[in-house]
Amino acid sequence: MVQGRSLGWQMWLGGFLILAVLGLCVALAIFIVKANSKACKDGLLAEEECHGVTRLLEVRLTQAWESLLRTEVQAATCNETVVTLLASLEMEKAQSQEWLAKGEELRGEIEELKHKLQNASVEVERLRKGTETSSKKKEVASASSLKALSPLVVSVHLLLAFVALLA
Repeated sequence: MVQGRSLGWQMWLGGFLILAVLGLCVALAIFIVKANSKACKDGLLAEEECHGVTRLLEVRLTQAWESLLRTEVQAATCNETVVTLLASLEMEKAQSQEWLAKGEELRGEIEELKHKLQNASVEVERLRKGTETSSKKKEVASASSLKALSPLVVSVHLLLAFVALLA
């Protein structure tokens, strides 16, 4: 009986294994049919397209990041340039203010020199008139003194001629 029992158990086990293998074969057949179906193939094609698009998007994203980094570097350079230009502008403004102040100072000096020149012109004109007046007075005085000295000069000339003859 032990052998009969052992044989019954083995038959059950064999039957169960056959059923399991048949079930797996049916499942495998269903899987193969579904895997080769149009919907499955379309799904695989869509998945491949999706991977291709994903790779393209990754490349574009990498390019965008690189472009962003270059732009940030350019922006930093531009900011440095702006700071430098602003500092230069401030220096130029300060120098311009100095020049304006110097210009105002020179305008004041020019005005002062113009005033002095005008005063000097007035003084020259006054002296010229005074000189003309005194020159006329001297001419009149000299003419009258010459008239008074004229007989004396003749006498002196005669005296000198007489002395020269005697000598």
